[in-house]
Amino acid sequence: MRIAHVSPCVEEVSIESDGPEARGVAFLTKGLIRFGHDVTVFASGDSRVSGALVSVAPLALRHYPAPKRHLSEALTLLAVEKALSTASPFDLIHVHAGFTAFPLMRRSPFPIVATVYGSLDAPEVLRLYREFKELALVATSSEQVRQCPELNWQAVIPWHLPQQQDGRCEETLDALVETAMAYTAVYDRIVMATIARRQPVQPLYSLQGAESRL
Repeated sequence: MRIAHVSPCVEEVSIESDGPEARGVAFLTKGLIRFGHDVTVFASGDSRVSGALVSVAPLALRHYPAPKRHLSEALTLLAVEKALSTASPFDLIHVHAGFTAFPLMRRSPFPIVATVYGSLDAPEVLRLYREFKELALVATSSEQVRQCPELNWQAVIPWHLPQQQDGRCEETLDALVETAMAYTAVYDRIVMATIARRQPVQPLYSLQGAESRL
């Protein structure tokens, strides 16, 4: 399966990253490639990933002066747009960059899913998620599902990431194969559901012949 991962550009994607989104994308990419998937990551140009990298900014925004850091949302939209308009379409797009991408996700002609990282306890956040409640989402904790059960949750897949420089990266990578397996099951389900929606419903029988004999 050809999979695109869209990571927030606040931090570079690597196994040494501090943020759970960037580090999770790096480890998940490794696990998915182990399963034979073709993975492309849309992130900052200083990212270090196992699959192909499409740069949407030369450096992660944390390296820029504070006034430029507000560009994170704009770069998320740029990354999703690049993933949607690639010459060879992806089988599935996986967004890790928050709800900024939701309007483009709603209009995606391809299977698309987002992982939710933060809490949904704020009323404004709940209102926003409910506006896009048809989108396929993966929770990272059961608390998120409890906070807003009416969303289109596909699974609860917690991250089990090592602390930075704790010396257990390979062990955690082996454990993350389970996460890659869980996400592969989600991907397959979303792709099959999309294919089913695109196929026209064939009638079980036709009345044309019966009418001609009457």
